[in-house]
Amino acid sequence: MRLFLPKKNKGQSLIEVVVAVGITTLLSVALLSVVSISIKNSRVAKDRTIAVELAQEGIELMRTYRDYNWIVFLSKATGTNYDLPISWIVESSFSDCPADVFAILNTFKRCVTLTKEGIGDDNVKLGVTVSWWEGNKLNQVVQSSQLSKWQR
Repeated sequence: MRLFLPKKNKGQSLIEVVVAVGITTLLSVALLSVVSISIKNSRVAKDRTIAVELAQEGIELMRTYRDYNWIVFLSKATGTNYDLPISWIVESSFSDCPADVFAILNTFKRCVTLTKEGIGDDNVKLGVTVSWWEGNKLNQVVQSSQLSKWQR
């Protein structure tokens, strides 16, 4: 007696092909999403690092202004936002911080606020704000310090 065995299919059915293409597509989309998010987070971290460095540089620049001429420095401690120069040239005049000008590396804006602290004329509160746009969101890094009159 001879048994008849069904023939094995030598190809793939349409359902198997559709399932395989679907799984491959889902994996590709997930991989591209992870890569895209990783690149965006890397760019945001880089911009934040630059902003922190610019803020620290702003505090050091204000220390230089303080050391250069305390009287002029104290006269600027009115709570006004001032623009910090990109160069380290000490000037006797401060310009107001522009509203929509992001001049540092064509991306960042750095402003400083000086406010008198305490009763006497010996302390100035310093705040440095670095701003930049990330898409449609305005990001800011703020650092502060307190500077006082001292003699060399």
